[in-house]
Amino acid sequence: MHISIAVPASENPAHRQAAAAAETFAMRRMTQTKTSNLFAIMALVLSVTVGTTTVTAQNFAVRQASIDYDSAGYVTPAGMAPPSLYQGGVMPVGYAMACDGYGGACGNGCGDACGGQNCGPFGCGGILGKMTSGNGNGYGSCGPCSGGICNGCFTFAGYDIGATMCQLLPYSDAGRCAQRWYDLSAEAVFLGHGGGSLQGSLTSLGTGPAGPIVLSMGDAENGDELEAGMRLSAAIIWGVGGNLEATYMGNNQWRSSAFAEDLGGNLFSVISDFGQAPVGGFADTDNQTRQQIDVESEFHSGELNYRRRTVTPDCHFQGSWLVGLRYVRFDNDFIYSGVGGGGQFRSSDAIKNNFFGPQAGFDCWWNVCSGINLGFGLKGAWVQNDFDRSTVLEATSILGNEILVSGDQDTTVMAELEAKLIYRFSHSWSFRTAYYAVAIDDVAFAFADAQSINNFVNANPNPPVPVRFNSLVVQGVSFGTEFMW
Repeated sequence: MHISIAVPASENPAHRQAAAAAETFAMRRMTQTKTSNLFAIMALVLSVTVGTTTVTAQNFAVRQASIDYDSAGYVTPAGMAPPSLYQGGVMPVGYAMACDGYGGACGNGCGDACGGQNCGPFGCGGILGKMTSGNGNGYGSCGPCSGGICNGCFTFAGYDIGATMCQLLPYSDAGRCAQRWYDLSAEAVFLGHGGGSLQGSLTSLGTGPAGPIVLSMGDAENGDELEAGMRLSAAIIWGVGGNLEATYMGNNQWRSSAFAEDLGGNLFSVISDFGQAPVGGFADTDNQTRQQIDVESEFHSGELNYRRRTVTPDCHFQGSWLVGLRYVRFDNDFIYSGVGGGGQFRSSDAIKNNFFGPQAGFDCWWNVCSGINLGFGLKGAWVQNDFDRSTVLEATSILGNEILVSGDQDTTVMAELEAKLIYRFSHSWSFRTAYYAVAIDDVAFAFADAQSINNFVNANPNPPVPVRFNSLVVQGVSFGTEFMW
């Protein structure tokens, strides 16, 4: 007789078998003969001694859960469950290529891998999923006609349109749960800026209130056009889930000018209150044939941040927070000049704003599908503005020139908003495009100060030129690449 006993895998086999046999023997002794009981005892002793007792088959994958991943140095991204929590201590393939309404793989039909759940309004895999085989390999595999439009499934005039479209699909071998990361990033940035709100009349055609204003400070629309610059960034790992990032954005330069011209020499300047004080104006600033303004500005930004990343358990979203230091420099020049009549003049005002201080921020990423990510970020900084100013005044009737230099400090705030799209087209390279907006309060702007020029042409002492503060908003778009080792 052979006795088969099912026992739990967690108990001592010998103890389990002895206890079960004793219980069986006690129950059967009432109905069996002594000879049968003797055979039962002999069979039990033999099976325990030889080790041939049959045990119900167990799930051997559970035994693998004893693998010590922590001692092995394995590090899971923040927010993601460690491999030891999965059956067999190994992350299931379906986890990285999870099936969902955002375009994950769903097997050969809706519900094969996701149990009929989260298949989305367009069926399994969404719109992009229709372009793949739907065989669980993500978007990187183009399959037969039964699952997608690739490999001759969608043609026009003999041209395989489906295969061409498949070449445009993102790289997805890393899976939707791949943590957001890059080593180097380079972008061409096209920025414009608004701010300053320069106001004030400069030149009239004719004297007095009757003369129409033909030139004002705001006529030179500086910053309205998008100018090219760059954005460079590099990241290095700094602890589990963290990294250090260094970023530079800027070298955008704007130039604009406006002028008024009258060949009859009937242009009068604000310096003489448009030819009224003194009557007929100054020889250097009035009765001129041309008066002009030139405005220039330049933007630079640098930052060093520590960023900590996290991933939601379902991998739909990722996010991070950061703290660091921010430096921004904004230079702007304003030149007002005139020529004709009895002479010429020139006023050049240049201001350099240097902002520096701590900043903090966050970003959030939506994993649309494997290889495509949409992100939103926001940063805020409390900074000190150390600005320097230099004003140079020149006139024909005055030998030499006068240079007025001043500077001061002021505390203010700034914020940056980012909206980003990442399209990964290989293991190492991704396409990146973004919208940036940087807003700064209390920025010093250059302008033409009529009183300072008047004091100069009248040989009067000149006090420091007053400062005009206003808000600055720099915004634009970028196009570039990210590289990962």
